[in-house]
Amino acid sequence: MVFEKLLKKIVFRSHATSESLISHLRKQGVEIGDNTCFFYPHNVHIDATRPYMLKIGSNVQITRDVSILTHGYDWSVLKGAYGDVLGSCGKVEIGNNVFIGFGATILKGVTIGDNVIIGAGSLVTHDIPANTVAAGCPCKPIMTLSQYYEKRQAAQLDEAYEQYACWRSAHEGTPLPIVFREFFWLFAEMDEDGHFDVPEFERIMHFVPSSYKLSIRRWRDSKHLFSTYDEFSSLLLKTLFCSKLKFHTYSMKGEKYD
Repeated sequence: MVFEKLLKKIVFRSHATSESLISHLRKQGVEIGDNTCFFYPHNVHIDATRPYMLKIGSNVQITRDVSILTHGYDWSVLKGAYGDVLGSCGKVEIGNNVFIGFGATILKGVTIGDNVIIGAGSLVTHDIPANTVAAGCPCKPIMTLSQYYEKRQAAQLDEAYEQYACWRSAHEGTPLPIVFREFFWLFAEMDEDGHFDVPEFERIMHFVPSSYKLSIRRWRDSKHLFSTYDEFSSLLLKTLFCSKLKFHTYSMKGEKYD
């Protein structure tokens, strides 16, 4: 592990880790808030040719192959055709609590508001308002954050079941609770001190550090579908069994199972 970290530092230098990249950008003059993370720092392109024109807020999650540009060199074509030198630059500002998906590109002159999700592969050419989910090429708002919140709430059990069914097709026995590390909100048990018996659940509660207390309050105020993991996994097992039984029954009748 130590050797791996040293090798990354030698090969990628300032892009070796999220912390080293943020430190490097700040030294150049880019304004970056707290708890912002570059998940693949050596696979992002941050245009710091004009560092004073780039501002990234707090709790911003920047994934792999993201590009953020504060200038353009398209004027080279105009110079070749007309001879004029016509500069091209624009301030880029990314608000707080923003997720930028895999392979997204943010062009010059764009402002992204607070609490925004930018979908994978998006080309952001215009401002994106706060509290929005946006995607596409060009990137456009597709729903409000509250609508997406309700959509994701409704999908939790279905997606947990799909993960369970896939796990059972590849393994024998019953999966451990940690397998459902992102779905623990459905079944985990919290003690009086606000702690979980599975360390990974505790760790996830600290993701986006400034939201930890909010997550604790939401946990205590929410009605959870299952009281225990056993109750949760038993229902998934029964659902899987019934699904297979239904498929077998339809197959025996020579009918297409939908």
